[in-house]
Amino acid sequence: MLTETAIRLAVFEWLKSREPWNNGIFPGRELNEGIQIEGRRITLKGQTGIWFPAGFSVPLSITTSNKGPYKLDEIGDDGLLTYAYRGTDPDHRDNRGLREAMRSRTPFIYFKELEGHKYQAIWPVIIIDDISSRLCVRAAIDPAYRDLRPDVEFTNITESPLDVRRYAWSQTRQRLHQSAFREMVITAYDSRCSICRLNHPELLDAAHIIPDTDERGTPVIPNGLSLCKIHHAAYDKNILGIDADYRVHIREDILLERDGPMLRHGLQELDGSSINLPHKTGDRPDPDRLDERYRIFISA
Repeated sequence: MLTETAIRLAVFEWLKSREPWNNGIFPGRELNEGIQIEGRRITLKGQTGIWFPAGFSVPLSITTSNKGPYKLDEIGDDGLLTYAYRGTDPDHRDNRGLREAMRSRTPFIYFKELEGHKYQAIWPVIIIDDISSRLCVRAAIDPAYRDLRPDVEFTNITESPLDVRRYAWSQTRQRLHQSAFREMVITAYDSRCSICRLNHPELLDAAHIIPDTDERGTPVIPNGLSLCKIHHAAYDKNILGIDADYRVHIREDILLERDGPMLRHGLQELDGSSINLPHKTGDRPDPDRLDERYRIFISA
């Protein structure tokens, strides 16, 4: 029979195996239903923010909900997550579980809700401080807990230095923002490429109109386009442009080329067509941003 530690690490491995395909974003329903591990169903999150699967003595996950009552939950500039107790009773079973996780240095998962009941999975997270006077704990990602064996004793692991944990959080926060941007943009376009309407989300990207390297390239839906990977690459390389009236333009030298059907149908025949727009007016590409980017296309 698998130990609680072995199940915990098996869940971590499952999350890791899914990450290349979903950028670490999981539907809430999938997490609530759980996964099968050697014939046993393990739920990854539940109705409460601090979640113990059946039989667990230490939480497997904590969750921050967009509509939850706990406004304290946040990742600070110091790279640490401040996470609120459940309720106001420090001796509540869930709060005791958080303190036990700190005492035993047991890693768990942090689920951060995005939109549409989808959650970003962040792990392995450990609790490094209990602030009962403020009814909260502080937690950090610790890379030292990344690759573990089922027979591991968590208290034998040397915690990473503070600067390493801060760097891990900064990288995670950047990835969280990128994943959230992708999720919002692709959802706004009904999971289709705005140019060719390809309906395979795994082949879609959220393209920035104004690049994110520009201070104006904010990760908001009106600065994004849902594009399949080939049209994203063409947009980034100024092979393809989109003007402020939402029309597609193909660079002149590309129009004059003679090649196979991919060039003809995938690019040349799109010249002069209109992109497909989100249903919500507020989600549509910002014409001013499109115009600025289109001028770069013309100059190229």
